[in-house]
Amino acid sequence: MYFMSDYPPIEQQVTFFYTHDLDVSTEFYEQKLGLELWLDQGTCRIYTVSGSGYLGFCQASEISTSPADKHSSVIFTLVTQQAGLARLHRQNPRR
Repeated sequence: MYFMSDYPPIEQQVTFFYTHDLDVSTEFYEQKLGLELWLDQGTCRIYTVSGSGYLGFCQASEISTSPADKHSSVIFTLVTQQAGLARLHRQNPRR
């Protein structure tokens, strides 16, 4: 049995999506939904959704994504200050 204290605390969460047109996505999420830009990484833009929840959009390119991936790829990121989350997963891959 594992307890929550066995895991590093998750401080933030970011979900990234690929987009074919970052400018169109930017206009929609900033102008239509009013989301606040938290970080502009050039080809990725991250918006604040709630206290520690973020939504990111990255420009899809022919080099970085295959055609099938452009329609379905999602990157779900959990942010913690402690290293070792990957180590925990390797030790307990069924979780």
